[in-house]
Amino acid sequence: MGNPISFLMLFSLLVIVNGMTIRDVKESQIYIVYLGDKPQHNHECIAESHDDILASAVGSKEEAKKLMVYNYKHSFSGFAAKLTKAQAKKLAEKPGVLRVLPDGRHRVQNTRSWISLGLSNVGLPNNLLHQAHMGDGVIVGIVDSGIWPDSGAFNDEGLGPVPARWKGICKSDGLFNASKHCNRKIIGARWYIKGYLHETGVNVAQFNETPEGTPSPIDIGGHGTHVASTAAGSFVSNVNYYGLDMGMFRGGAPRARLAIYKACWDEPKQLCSSSDILAAMDDAVRDGVDVISVSLGGSYPHLPEVSPNNAIGSFHAVAHGIPVISSGGNGGPITSSIEEVAPWMISVAASTVDRAFPTPITLGNNKTIMGHGLVIGTRVGFTGLVQEDLPKRLNEGELNQAPVPGIEGKVILSFFKDYANEYPRPAVQVADSGGLALIVVRPLDDTDLYAYSDTMQHPTTRIPIVEVDFEAGNEILEYIERSAEATVMIGPSSVLVGKPLTPKIAGFSSRGPNALAPEILKPDIAAPGASILAAVPPGYPANDNGFAFMSGTSMAAPHVSGIVALLRALHPHWSPAAIKSALITTDSHETPIFAEGSPAKIADPFDYGGGIVNPNGAAYPGLVYDMGREDYMNYLCSQAYHTAEIYNATKETPAYDATAEQLICQNRYISLMNLNFPSIVVPALKTSITVKRRVTNVGPSNSEYRATIKHPLGTTVSVKPEVLVFDSNTRTIDFEVTVEAAQTMNTGYMFGSLTWTDGKHSVRSPISVRTSLYSMH
Repeated sequence: MGNPISFLMLFSLLVIVNGMTIRDVKESQIYIVYLGDKPQHNHECIAESHDDILASAVGSKEEAKKLMVYNYKHSFSGFAAKLTKAQAKKLAEKPGVLRVLPDGRHRVQNTRSWISLGLSNVGLPNNLLHQAHMGDGVIVGIVDSGIWPDSGAFNDEGLGPVPARWKGICKSDGLFNASKHCNRKIIGARWYIKGYLHETGVNVAQFNETPEGTPSPIDIGGHGTHVASTAAGSFVSNVNYYGLDMGMFRGGAPRARLAIYKACWDEPKQLCSSSDILAAMDDAVRDGVDVISVSLGGSYPHLPEVSPNNAIGSFHAVAHGIPVISSGGNGGPITSSIEEVAPWMISVAASTVDRAFPTPITLGNNKTIMGHGLVIGTRVGFTGLVQEDLPKRLNEGELNQAPVPGIEGKVILSFFKDYANEYPRPAVQVADSGGLALIVVRPLDDTDLYAYSDTMQHPTTRIPIVEVDFEAGNEILEYIERSAEATVMIGPSSVLVGKPLTPKIAGFSSRGPNALAPEILKPDIAAPGASILAAVPPGYPANDNGFAFMSGTSMAAPHVSGIVALLRALHPHWSPAAIKSALITTDSHETPIFAEGSPAKIADPFDYGGGIVNPNGAAYPGLVYDMGREDYMNYLCSQAYHTAEIYNATKETPAYDATAEQLICQNRYISLMNLNFPSIVVPALKTSITVKRRVTNVGPSNSEYRATIKHPLGTTVSVKPEVLVFDSNTRTIDFEVTVEAAQTMNTGYMFGSLTWTDGKHSVRSPISVRTSLYSMH
């Protein structure tokens, strides 16, 4: 069975962290049975062995075949099957069965951005986009809600033959015709629905009557199409969005190929099943993708989790040399809301872009105030203006009763004081009551008033929503109170781009620190995720000419996926960890980055990881912090003792086999802070601590790097040696970093950095330290 010990460790940790042991659940549900590394390359024999194992628990092979949902046999060995609690428990006790987990549920997370990242396709012949030949030959796997293949963003103009190493298929079903819809851009398309049907209780006949129709790779909700086109969409000239000239559209790696794995469904309920996701990832590894992009949320949003499905699938993908990029979650600005914390994944936070939609608000007294929104089409001509306390109506339940009196044919002004996006629901009621537009007054720092153009229109009636700060809002209110009949004209919006607009970390973007393993920094990196324009199906709300705006870390992740595709084209032999290190250590922002919240603040590594992604810097980082499978096993061993202690004490899970783990881990060094991550987090510094790191030179062979340290407040940081000298015989060098407390008191986290520079490259590792008089454990 290969080396089942390592996979036992992986699953033990995942199960304990999520509390996902075999519990009292409904009589029959889907369970994922994990058997570890695949014992051989004969997939038929592996599948046969799965039948035998399942038969031993359910009574016969015939019954086993009826209950089998998926065989996982390409990147690892396991299966998904419909089982009762008793059958699952029986299976868990079988020799060779490492873990049995109940199926889980996931959800999707919801131009200019590439230019803002330095990847213009015009001029700049030395940027990463051109050096990597726009990703030509790289295959990007998208695990999401499918694709709308008729979009112009997936044309194959100028692309060569499908890479000969490709082993995947295009599967014709329903509205998806492989001979028509697959080309030299979309080279693979599969779908996975067995887990979804079981989770929702819908049978195939019922599903066929939904808007989805016969199951196929076709995307009707728009999320998967938006993600795929962001990562690797083709060139589309002269994109016009409701009269606004948006210029040339393309994805991050426009000459890369797309392999689509539809594991998320929109009707009758938006859901992604764990077993379907895992099957998609297993096929993606077998098919030969070079990058996997997964913009999906976790099963249990209240937990700081390693999602078993994403973590298991991504662990095996990374072990096969395939980087996996995941959205970090939309739970911000709440502390420790980051969802995907597995250290082998690249977890992405969302930033804004340097683009705004200033919108004039002209009052009846000829005073014009600039708001921020997106008034598409024609302006709202002079009409009545009234003030309504929509939050109060919302809290008192009045907004459930349509229509709201006195607002038909008028523009509404309303004040919103809280950070949370309260106004979309009132906007719906305003639209349904005949209101023409909504002026939202809210704290300027509470949200990026430049950013969320996808929330600036009611998706059905396209009612404009324009935001202003309290100063402007009070000025408008004063005008209303002094006028016998206040009137207003709104729009049209214009597009403003460039340096005056500084990117920020979006308020919705999930934050660290990592609650599971505080010593591991998460998120890893930030990328544009607010108001991203990309391709959508024709039926998507606010779609115009096949494009629409969306916001979310789901939009940030495919930005990084496109960049990783370019890096794979430029450096095909780099490991996933080397690519991740290059992304984290090369942020080039010289001015502070702000993070939206209540209140807004200067961003820190728990908001953006290493910073906002710098593709051109990542192409030539100079040094990388490399890691492999054994390093991740050290991480799992380090976690095992602590999680066993915590969760056995709570008695929320069955007894943890610490003896077995000690045998596994006895020859491993298990300090999390000594793992070779490109960042340093010290969650409880009492006096001093020394951590070890190793860097690999990927730049000129004869190089000399010197250390520059920015000390976190209240600490002193030193490094030995202070100079790293590389030559043709020395490619890797170990060094030590010592962090000492300069004060004996409890503090919050303070931040600094260690930067290695040779005059050309700057390799920056964020340092996060919290001093504490008490031990964490």
